[in-house]
Amino acid sequence: MVTPIEYLNGSLSLACVIVSIIVGLTIISRYPKYKQVNLILVGITWICLFSPWWPSTISFLVALITGKGLTPTMYFFIGFFVSPFILTIWIVAFTSFKFKKYQKLIVGIYLIIGIAFEIYLLFTLFVVNDPAQIGTLTGVCDTSYRGIAMYYSIFIVITMLVTGILFGLASRKSENPEIKLKGTFLILAFVSWGVGALLDAALPLDPISLIIARLILISSALEFYCGFLLPNVVKKLFLK
Repeated sequence: MVTPIEYLNGSLSLACVIVSIIVGLTIISRYPKYKQVNLILVGITWICLFSPWWPSTISFLVALITGKGLTPTMYFFIGFFVSPFILTIWIVAFTSFKFKKYQKLIVGIYLIIGIAFEIYLLFTLFVVNDPAQIGTLTGVCDTSYRGIAMYYSIFIVITMLVTGILFGLASRKSENPEIKLKGTFLILAFVSWGVGALLDAALPLDPISLIIARLILISSALEFYCGFLLPNVVKKLFLK
């Protein structure tokens, strides 16, 4: 049976995932017009940046139907499997804008780290069959990570924060007011995502903390949308 707090947790996870998918697909849909591959890479990145909330969403929906959520093995597999690939895709997109000279080296380092983590994840979950090394699943969708999985999660958050802020600061240096505004929104998006992710992991599971953390995460998706596409209504609001 799904408890009230699990219902709130799962519903907010679902909202975050839906908003991220809409924003990502909207960015990808601009590719036919602008013919920029980075629009596809960035759109996919943003969708999958919310992959840590996929298992809680799926587990919640499964529990509504069957009364039981995902097993720890499936929960952690869904939550982590795409992370190394998505982080590498983002680094490819990021280094296309900045540090182009060192792109192969930077991408190579992230690829090696990602493959190493992927091997560890699959070995731990399906060979050793010990999901407790990854973390603890309580109820339908309340988790706490440990060990290598926890450190890798922190590594992802730090990488996205640093590269996202650098990306936004580069846009802020432009003389074009629209590009400057995009840079501001991008900085806000990555900071909001990082803060939301950290609050979600660190705060105790209660209605207030859940609502605050997930609203910050949803706001990051909307800020990211403005940072890449800058809709006319936002231009009119901020640019006189």
